[in-house]
Amino acid sequence: MLCPSTVRTYRRFYAIYALTFLVLLPILCNELPYSKYYTRSVRREEGARRVEAENQDRVADAQFFLNQNGPHSRTFRLLRQRLERKSKPELVITVVTIARRSGVKSKPGPQYLTQVVARFAELLMRQENVVFQVCNVDTPPESHREAMYLSKYVPVISKNSSEPVPTNVHIQKFEKEKQDYVFCMERSLELNPSYVLMVQDDAVPRTEFFTVFRHLLKYNIEGKVIRGNLRSNPEKWAFWKLYYPERWQGYGNEQRLFLELICSGLIGGTIFVVSTFGFTTERDAKKRTTVFVLGFFYAVLLCLAVGRQYLIELRRMSVHTYAIVDAPDCCIPAVLYNSDQAAAIVEYLKGQTCSSVLPIDLALDKYVHSSGLKQYLVEPNLFHHIGIVSTLHAGIKNPVDF
Repeated sequence: MLCPSTVRTYRRFYAIYALTFLVLLPILCNELPYSKYYTRSVRREEGARRVEAENQDRVADAQFFLNQNGPHSRTFRLLRQRLERKSKPELVITVVTIARRSGVKSKPGPQYLTQVVARFAELLMRQENVVFQVCNVDTPPESHREAMYLSKYVPVISKNSSEPVPTNVHIQKFEKEKQDYVFCMERSLELNPSYVLMVQDDAVPRTEFFTVFRHLLKYNIEGKVIRGNLRSNPEKWAFWKLYYPERWQGYGNEQRLFLELICSGLIGGTIFVVSTFGFTTERDAKKRTTVFVLGFFYAVLLCLAVGRQYLIELRRMSVHTYAIVDAPDCCIPAVLYNSDQAAAIVEYLKGQTCSSVLPIDLALDKYVHSSGLKQYLVEPNLFHHIGIVSTLHAGIKNPVDF
């Protein structure tokens, strides 16, 4: 028979379970799309209106920044001068852009490029030896009015397409996307940088981007801490992905994510034991084990219920807590290359014909697998993906993801 103190202990933990999973989480998580408690039934039209309203707010902020500084301000003069110097930069940031139409003649497009340019310009004011440019791949270039307007502010290179594009509709748009990407990478490499960051025009950098990037460059890309000492990193890698869709960042059947969940459980079990018994030695081993198990499952259930997408946001507390993991296949809104591998990737892509079966992101992953090199992903994301209007697919994407 259990003693009264043991009964009180168990009742307290049962109350914690009930309060957490039956009261608090249903209230706090019912509007978090990747949570198990997400109950809000939103029609696609309603979600699209919400995303559009948020987008217009960001456009207004971006336009305010551009108007406040002006094309002849020090901020934008520096961006143009860095490209004109022709000196070897450490990093070239190239935004690949194509016009996105709203579908309504009198209605302007979503103006994603304006938001990306304004954010990068704001962040680059405090950076040295970084070249920024926009790569306009619209045909003809003049049809991309947003890019033409922004050319007053930042360097814009344009593609006068001479490469033949297959007439097969299932190949055409994907092959053109690849050819555009290759063109922009080649123009970036002409500047002889150490690194090239290729960004799609609907990927907005987060405010901490350069702080995290500099840390990664020092301790993960160029250097590596070995036995407490920072040494040169001899590893060759294909590229680093700086964004991966949140929808796919939850707990899956990968070994890494399973171990991550187990570690969370071990931490939860330890916290339960310490909070109950302190650091004293409890003779009742069965009671300690039971409390540990309760804490273990509490933490595991909490992680699964809230959603990994929201828990990894805690890693933003410090540059030291960002995670570097093997990158999954798919998705290239923001990818970092070193110049040597970028040149090899350009030649490889020229020999590939992209299609709906082999889009450019999977072609890049194919290169990784064939070359035996590594590809990495930084968690959490260093970019916001705002492109609900796709350039490849008709209609809009799922508003829940934006």
